[in-house]
Amino acid sequence: MLLYGAVLKSEQGKFKIYRVNRKYTFRYAFTLVELLVVIGIISILASMLLPVLADSKLAAKKANEISSSKQLILGWHLYSEDHDGKVLPGYRNGFQAFDLSGNTLLNPINVRYPWRLIPWLGDSFELIYANENRGLLGEFRSNYEDYSYAVSLFPSLGINSRFIGGDDVDLAPTQKAMSKFGAFCLMNTSESKNPSDLIVFSSSRHKFGERMVNGFYLVKSPYFGNREWKDNLNLDNSAHSYGYVHHRYKGRAVNSFVDGHSEVLTFQEMDDMRKWCNIADSKDWVMSRSMNE
Repeated sequence: MLLYGAVLKSEQGKFKIYRVNRKYTFRYAFTLVELLVVIGIISILASMLLPVLADSKLAAKKANEISSSKQLILGWHLYSEDHDGKVLPGYRNGFQAFDLSGNTLLNPINVRYPWRLIPWLGDSFELIYANENRGLLGEFRSNYEDYSYAVSLFPSLGINSRFIGGDDVDLAPTQKAMSKFGAFCLMNTSESKNPSDLIVFSSSRHKFGERMVNGFYLVKSPYFGNREWKDNLNLDNSAHSYGYVHHRYKGRAVNSFVDGHSEVLTFQEMDDMRKWCNIADSKDWVMSRSMNE
């Protein structure tokens, strides 16, 4: 750093100004206390910013899954329009499905909804595999001989197969079953009593080998013949504890409804059978209540 000073000198009554250039070097150094203060401030700022960044990342994932859910329910409606209002089979035998080359798919691949719905989604599995789940698509292509089988397992949202389109494993919506229990399963979109409240798809999860993945092809309601979900939400519990529904967004899950809209609901909001079954008339409705009606 250069400092300029003025020196006044008298010569026979006259003053002359001489400029003196001096170069001073200053060395700055932090003391230990100052360093500790700076480190403390940085730590505080980091502790404040990291949760914000984590929340932003989670919000981005949620927005992406909501977008996928909207595409999914749109495809579901397009299927229905092309089949005279009949809804997509949930988990049922006796319906054909084809791979991208036109080859007929066999049980259990054709029983799950992804290959049945994909023609109404532009043959794009990226629309039903959201966020980190999209990485599974490349993994399936690289490591699995039967890609068709693997890709049918883990879409990001599972279908409410018991009460939307039917589930042959739990209770097939046969004429006999429907006469005994009532029209518990929605088979045509026109039959929905409250389409804005009836869940079709929901965020799901399941084990894939030894790891948990954010996706599964079906979800199950909190009640059926009796209570099936655990009473309180704990994300450390098994996927089966909540019917494979995954409340991965701070205790909330993405859902698509019969009317075509998507919504993020809490565990408490989803723990209500009126959101799952077209004829449920109470929060804790079970199938046996419709018997002998």
